[in-house]
Amino acid sequence: MTGKKAAKALGVLTMAGAILAAQGGVVFADSTTDSSTGDPIIVQFWHTRGTGPNYEVVQHEVETFNSTIGKEKNIEVQETYIGSYDDILAKTQLAVQSGEVPQVVVSGNTYVNYLIEDGVLADMALLAEKTGWDRSNMLDPFQDIAGNTDGTLYSVPYVRSTPMFYYNKTMADAKGLTAPVTVDDMADFCSALYQEGEVSGLCLYDDFGYYQAANLYQMGSAYIADDGNSCPALDDGAMLKVLSDWRSWVDAGWCEPFDVTDAGSVVSEEFSQQKLAAVITSSGMLSTMQGIADDAGFELGVCQYPTYDENNRVAMIGGGNVCIIGEGNSDEQIAASWEFVQFLMSDEEVTFNTQHTGYVPTTKSVADYDDMKTFWEENPLYKVAYDQVVTGHCQEQPYSPYLADFTTLVNNTVSLLIADQSIDAQEAVDQIKKESSSYFTGSDAGSATESETNGQN
Repeated sequence: MTGKKAAKALGVLTMAGAILAAQGGVVFADSTTDSSTGDPIIVQFWHTRGTGPNYEVVQHEVETFNSTIGKEKNIEVQETYIGSYDDILAKTQLAVQSGEVPQVVVSGNTYVNYLIEDGVLADMALLAEKTGWDRSNMLDPFQDIAGNTDGTLYSVPYVRSTPMFYYNKTMADAKGLTAPVTVDDMADFCSALYQEGEVSGLCLYDDFGYYQAANLYQMGSAYIADDGNSCPALDDGAMLKVLSDWRSWVDAGWCEPFDVTDAGSVVSEEFSQQKLAAVITSSGMLSTMQGIADDAGFELGVCQYPTYDENNRVAMIGGGNVCIIGEGNSDEQIAASWEFVQFLMSDEEVTFNTQHTGYVPTTKSVADYDDMKTFWEENPLYKVAYDQVVTGHCQEQPYSPYLADFTTLVNNTVSLLIADQSIDAQEAVDQIKKESSSYFTGSDAGSATESETNGQN
């Protein structure tokens, strides 16, 4: 983030204090949120967790905070389910324009920088320093994301996830199979479980930036270049390799194409009916997948995302971060919001979130928290995602203003390759490269392709 953008974002803070030109800092007035008299300070919490275990966690968080810290400091958090990450970004931007802003929002990880660029987020770094909150306690990948470098802290990891390989362990044990480590292992594993007309070996979702992008990094390539202005994998063969392999698995029959309209429901039903042996999906789905296995009467197996290079394990890290809206909010509201954010990041609440959903526990201290250690000992599948984050790659890094457009383009092209099967892998790469040239600049994205002149993915 440039100094100009940082200054713009800091400018939206109206905390009671003055900007010190000599020090470039902000002095915060003492919070008045410890008052037990008068009307409570309302913190509107906009989130994306509207059903099932996710909503139950939100209810627990809000009720617990309000009855403890909130009661002590005269703060009342009110939660509102907004919808998807796309919905919450759009509605937050509209709310800022209308002057009716929430105080705390759950932003999709790849959308945080848009809010930073809009200049609407509060920099929590000074709040953290003032209250003694240790930002280094966040797992390392979350300290390096856009907005959290150069001493700033515009978001903290809240519902972060990483893809995991889920499989029917009962089915695998019956054939003497062990969990795969490499992509080749996965192909052997899933093809061995495949029974034509009865059981599909694997289904992969159409969300390349969350799943297969990791395969590019595993091979030493990149989904997005460090400058955010190109996709190196389009030129070095990595994209072609990943797409070719995926299509070959579908052509072989053991990997079923994803359902374009309702992939999640189809996969859940097939996995429950034991018509699908394995699927790669979010760690945030672990509780749901465990419930499916329990209800269907088979043992669930989980392992880390398979890798092309055993010495270079990488999995993407997606999900949502918590941000405080600075624009349009008072000093009291921002200070009260920070109390709630700290609460969400406590060992107790991070543990509760993981126990009930499978989302990655995002702090270092939670690994030594007794409740978390006991839970992991009794439920080792829930520790797989935490261990995987060590080598994880956050989707939002490096920042690119073209990430959303590029990912949509890749997903649409993959749909033609895998679901429609109307193009082959080389044509898919060619199409992605050609169409991405409209926004990637300073690269050879628009150059002639092999298929055109003797090039592309």
